Amino acid sequence: MAAKILIVDDNPSVLKLLNISLNKAGFEVVEAENGEEAFEMANENLPDLIISDIMMPQMDGLELCWMIRENSKIPMVPFIFLTSFDDPETEVKGFRAGADKYLNKPIERKDLLEKVNELLDRKKKVNEVAQKELDNKGFAGDLSDLSIVELVQMLNLNKKSGILNISAEVDGKIYLKDGQLHAALCQDLTGEEAVYKLVEQIDGKFNFELNEVTLDRNVEVSTMNVIMEACRIMDEKRLKGEN
Repeated sequence: MAAKILIVDDNPSVLKLLNISLNKAGFEVVEAENGEEAFEMANENLPDLIISDIMMPQMDGLELCWMIRENSKIPMVPFIFLTSFDDPETEVKGFRAGADKYLNKPIERKDLLEKVNELLDRKKKVNEVAQKELDNKGFAGDLSDLSIVELVQMLNLNKKSGILNISAEVDGKIYLKDGQLHAALCQDLTGEEAVYKLVEQIDGKFNFELNEVTLDRNVEVSTMNVIMEACRIMDEKRLKGEN
């Protein structure tokens, strides 16, 4: 079955270009002209990926992305932003809202398909790991395949309790209770600061143990706020590295 992609833009020409490119590549395409319409269609159609413009009437792309992450039936759906300007500050805002990738206008078909296929492949890997975890088995893998942020999001969504062990340049442990971040340890860091240090690790191994967590809580803010701050830190580092 072809992957379903929701495309969102108030410019009919952009929608047409995206539709043609994605249809030719074998994807099923659903269209929306603004964020409010897109949010409704996302919950009705349950797309495998969303591509959205940022600047739109009624509900802009940033709010749409936040709503998808916080209040939709598909909070982990891959999300790509379209932008017609080079603005690192807006890019960071987009990643904080929960975006996975950016595409610059005018859209190059090759770049479009590369990003779409990359995110769909990652979604497939997350689903495979989630299925193992839902079968009440521990699971393990490489951080190059699944990031710590993706792992925490998956465990949060499935309300699991246990210990996420990280073996990388910096080792550490993240403890979850009913899907919520409960505690974290890394070198001499604890709590949120330990999480922020661990999410920087992109090469290494992880394993998750289903278990009761007895450690005292040291993560004081909400799981979603920690995830968003972790994404902001990662993306600011990435943007500085590109400049």
